[in-house]
Amino acid sequence: MTELAWRLTRLGGRGALLSTGLTALAVAVATLLLQFAVAGNFAFDARGDRTSWRDAPEADGAGTAVVATALDHFGGTSVTRVDLAALDGDAPAPPGMDAFPAPGEVWLSPAAAELLEGVPESEFLARYGDVEVAGELGAEALAHPNEVVAVVGRAADDPVMSAERFNADAVSPRAIDGFEGGRKDVVYGFYMILMVLAAILMAVPAAVFGAAAARLTVSRRDERLATLRLIGATPGQVMRLTLIETVLAAAAGSVAGTLLWMLVTPLVALIPIDGGRWFVADLWSGAPWMAVVALAVPVLVAGSALIGLRSVVISPLGVARRVKPKGLKAIRVAVFVVLSVLFMIATQLVGGSMIAVAILIVLFAATLAAVNLIGPWTVQRLGRLLARTAKSPARLLAARRLAEDPKAAWRTVSGVAIAGFVAGSVALFPMIVTDTSTEATESLAALVPADEAEALAATLTAELGDQAEVAVVDGSGYLTGGPGTAVIEATTAGAEVESVRTTMTAVLPGDPPEREIDSSILSNRLVDSVRTGVTVVLAVVFLTAAVSAAISAIGSVLDRRQTYRLLHLAGTPQEVLDRARRQETLLPLAILGGASVLTGMLLTSPVMGGMGFDVSGALILGATLAVGTASVIGAGALSRPLLRSVMQDVSPRPD
Repeated sequence: MTELAWRLTRLGGRGALLSTGLTALAVAVATLLLQFAVAGNFAFDARGDRTSWRDAPEADGAGTAVVATALDHFGGTSVTRVDLAALDGDAPAPPGMDAFPAPGEVWLSPAAAELLEGVPESEFLARYGDVEVAGELGAEALAHPNEVVAVVGRAADDPVMSAERFNADAVSPRAIDGFEGGRKDVVYGFYMILMVLAAILMAVPAAVFGAAAARLTVSRRDERLATLRLIGATPGQVMRLTLIETVLAAAAGSVAGTLLWMLVTPLVALIPIDGGRWFVADLWSGAPWMAVVALAVPVLVAGSALIGLRSVVISPLGVARRVKPKGLKAIRVAVFVVLSVLFMIATQLVGGSMIAVAILIVLFAATLAAVNLIGPWTVQRLGRLLARTAKSPARLLAARRLAEDPKAAWRTVSGVAIAGFVAGSVALFPMIVTDTSTEATESLAALVPADEAEALAATLTAELGDQAEVAVVDGSGYLTGGPGTAVIEATTAGAEVESVRTTMTAVLPGDPPEREIDSSILSNRLVDSVRTGVTVVLAVVFLTAAVSAAISAIGSVLDRRQTYRLLHLAGTPQEVLDRARRQETLLPLAILGGASVLTGMLLTSPVMGGMGFDVSGALILGATLAVGTASVIGAGALSRPLLRSVMQDVSPRPD
């Protein structure tokens, strides 16, 4: 059977070999994107694992060391500070360090060392006392290569190692036995949810594209298989022949896509998320998962090919005689509408639990996939409408094509339509960045125990002298005193803010002081991450759409080469056929592309509506739509030379 499949492909000439190559190329692109989507879900988990040592579990007994963390700042950069003190000589070395830090030692991450190069000690290092830089943190201690971290060695009786931390991002001092089994930062759980959503937004178009690859040049293959059925081939033989022909091409494409992913991983690792690029190993999902993806895509393609054989198996004579297929049923619309309504209702009813988030993600993924159901139905209705109103031969030919084979017409524009749905869903996410630059006058504030506030303020006043005005206040910026706490505020000139911050940090043992605007540094980082993620997702989706449009356009010409030859022999000018080919792409693209964008915006409006509007989202949306439209037009231009070649070649073909 394998020999027969190869013989039929070879005897089909360059067209058959080209269609096989197109299938392999489509599968390679789909596999590459799916490998990317899967690997991203492992990446944030790896970051969480590497940084969990900072929140090590409390010791059952006395412990061997004390650990505490704080969120420090320098200019517009946040600095993660880890305070460590040994309780005995058996304190284990933290990850990324050769030994447990002794009192007075500071270990800096490479990014922190670069940031502080040339900075006077009075503006940063002096805030930790009389210290010296003892070493550089290894990758095992860092979330990413660009993370700014300072590990400070302390004495066990240092007030810093007993002062309560009030900041939600900090860890109060606790005795520990070791650094294993720590709790991951909750921010990585949030990022993993976003990554799952991004994976769905990338994986669904890629999967649809991979499934559509099995239907390239479907008419030529169906006619050939129908002929085999009519001369005695059994349904099982036809299915095996199709599987061999399709799976071999898909397997080659899957292997190529996986190898390509391994080659481009270092480039993908340069994409900054949460303040920094990736360690390349973070994007390695592991051989088992990569193998699962590499096998899943050919299975998906094989399943799609088998589903497409229903007409050949059931009615081979109808396929051979080119009987007009029945119209698509409106149940497709009903499925899409039901899923859309359920998603919008769920956004209003579910809470913030992980189960609720999972339900929303599943409903959104199902709605996105359902776009592939409603698309062919819409194309068919559009074709019938245009056929009744056509006033030119080109428009009539395009309309008949849309009405009689809407699935093939949909395959050419499906990538852009789904990409438009994705763009409408995520591009308007508000991405407002707050300016954190230093102003002429700045106020620094810190929470301290209420019963120590006056004494600490007096000490701080003595240390700062005329450099700042110190006061105990009820609140400053986002900090507000509560039961058992008070706020110490120091007002100074903007040029002195880091020196004052250093003195305050050295005097106040708890949370480091911060400007009101410093709280926006982390939110800015999140916004930058979301903006980068949206840009990457849209770039991936529209890349899929562009490749899908190009391959589908070429496959469509190969599919109808006999029709084009006959029309050409009957006297139809090439300009008319070329114009008809363009219209059968651009007409549904204009309607479905715009409708898909509006639908995506409508579905996510309950979620995005309360977050405000940001013009950058509209700019991203406009740019991506322009690129998507240009990609489809360019795909049509790529297939034009093939159309000319098909029309001019009137020699008989084996198929």
